[in-house]
Amino acid sequence: MENRGPLNGIRVIDFSHQAAGPWCTTLLGDMGAEVWKIEKPDRGDSIRYARGADPRIGSFNFWGLNRNKKSVGVDIKHPDGAALAKEMALGADVVVENFRPGVMDRLGLGYDHLRADNPRLVYASITAFGKTGPIAQNPGMDLILQATGGMMGLTGFPGGPPVKSAGPIADISTGIYAAYAVALALFHRERTGVGQRVDLAMLDAIISLLADISTSYLNTGHEYEKFGNGHPDLVPYQAFQANDGYFIVACLTNAFCKRLCQALGREDLLANPKFTTNNDRCEHREEFVTILQKIFLTNTCDHWIDLCTKADVPSCRVNRLKDLFEMDQLQAIGSVASWQHPKIGPFRTMNVLFHMSETPGSLRIPPPGLAEHTDEVLRQLGKSDAEISALKAAGACG
Repeated sequence: MENRGPLNGIRVIDFSHQAAGPWCTTLLGDMGAEVWKIEKPDRGDSIRYARGADPRIGSFNFWGLNRNKKSVGVDIKHPDGAALAKEMALGADVVVENFRPGVMDRLGLGYDHLRADNPRLVYASITAFGKTGPIAQNPGMDLILQATGGMMGLTGFPGGPPVKSAGPIADISTGIYAAYAVALALFHRERTGVGQRVDLAMLDAIISLLADISTSYLNTGHEYEKFGNGHPDLVPYQAFQANDGYFIVACLTNAFCKRLCQALGREDLLANPKFTTNNDRCEHREEFVTILQKIFLTNTCDHWIDLCTKADVPSCRVNRLKDLFEMDQLQAIGSVASWQHPKIGPFRTMNVLFHMSETPGSLRIPPPGLAEHTDEVLRQLGKSDAEISALKAAGACG
């Protein structure tokens, strides 16, 4: 597919692994960047192994986070491999890494090692907890960050255990922020000619998802209980059980709640001083929600969603994956892409996430096999076949 993306011509050297960094570089690749994913030969990114997949091809977890990039087998802990990686970085526009603080410096691949010879370089470092501080060297993956960052402590039902979000929200949000920061740094470079270092802690990314809640706490000290499937400051704004599944009623304003009660034939609820305003309903949440729940158990999701839709009350079904991917809406907006893998054949992934009229992103390179593009990339660096063979024989690349 033709590359018309706004980052066409930008080269990214991706030293990252697992999820947060790879999602950042996938987003950059979607928008046209040439991404070289550096993986240890014969081992690769550990997410390739999920569910016992053949790492040479990669798991579907790997596929979901790694497209539009080339896999280059380089052992950056081998002296010749580190030298090769440095050569790549010195000719690149962007470097992305997500090792613990200090690892890249010890390998001679840190920002300070590269910027003198490549002052235009944008160098993005993703860490779990930041570069400094008492837990800066602690390992951090999505589960750790959801727990440390307060997300799990607020997820679940009051009195119940903490609940992890189904999606890896710490990883994905960090990847999005990192791609955004890289794009901003490239914009600054376009105007000034100067690159810069970007530092992003996953801890900050996950806390940012609680921007409204955390600001309330910081200024009032109010400790929120777990939200269940609702909202701490809105009632009704949650999932309800019908007699065949679950659906959402989302009364963001009092007007929505008024229309809901009218559609249910229960105008008497709003005449009750305990339920007249949203603040009243928040104070008497359990009583009001219990009344609605008894009503909703008497009919189907489709019945109640139709009733809400006709009354202009926001409502929807709580989808399982099967429900989600059978939605006509996804087809209408092109959310799912069907394309071809050179070894597996036809497969599907989510499509490029946003649409630009003049410089659209595109899906050009399927999830790469381990070290699939090593020779191609080394030739782009000007290496001869003899030099490539020597590097492989020495164990520097594969």
